[in-house]
Amino acid sequence: MSRSLILFPAPADDHNFEDRRIKKVEGDRRRGWQISYDDGWAFWVSSESPIEPRVGMNARSYSRGVGCQVRGFFLDGVCLYYRTEDQQRQEHARWAREQDEKKKREFAFLRENLDLRYKLLPKVFQQRIDKFRRNNPDFRWEYESYEMFCCEEAVKIANYLETPERVDAFRKLDSRQQYLLVPLSDQHSGNTFGCACLLAYWYLKNPDNIVKLYGALAPLVGSEEYGCVPRKEAA
Repeated sequence: MSRSLILFPAPADDHNFEDRRIKKVEGDRRRGWQISYDDGWAFWVSSESPIEPRVGMNARSYSRGVGCQVRGFFLDGVCLYYRTEDQQRQEHARWAREQDEKKKREFAFLRENLDLRYKLLPKVFQQRIDKFRRNNPDFRWEYESYEMFCCEEAVKIANYLETPERVDAFRKLDSRQQYLLVPLSDQHSGNTFGCACLLAYWYLKNPDNIVKLYGALAPLVGSEEYGCVPRKEAA
């Protein structure tokens, strides 16, 4: 299938870009390509690209810097895609609205199941979730499924290992050994596993701390946003 070149010159008034020379290319037209640069950073180029990336090409990325979303990308002057900063803000706002609506639909479907799972948790974990619900009116549809999973896995770990010392040792094992000791879910990320182990440790050592510990996604979204602390009134 042929792909048309986007005849779009690099905008002269947009200076938030960085040029890098491609050092390595892995992949193919069917799957897409991972390109690597001299500085060690890498970037994924979709198979929908109108041209195939090659070693030595200049890759221009438009963004606010490392870790920020790339809103424009050119290979040797050929535009793969481009949005102004204002267009990017609008696109992100549209995406955020769609994600919120999706979460609300999913919560409506899962609400009865979450209510049942909540009732099965030990009291201190119910109190933990109560705190988030109280501090963040949107907690249930935004974050409760994630938090519930971490709490349930924490209780499972604690029930199988029985002492905080064994939980601490368990956390440091490789994954194969961990699964031999505790029938963990296969849906864990590094963050959910770390949170579950922390909760299990304190559930066995001092259960009162379960309510005090930060939320599972608080390190990523912020304590106030998540509901660890009451939200401040808007000025």
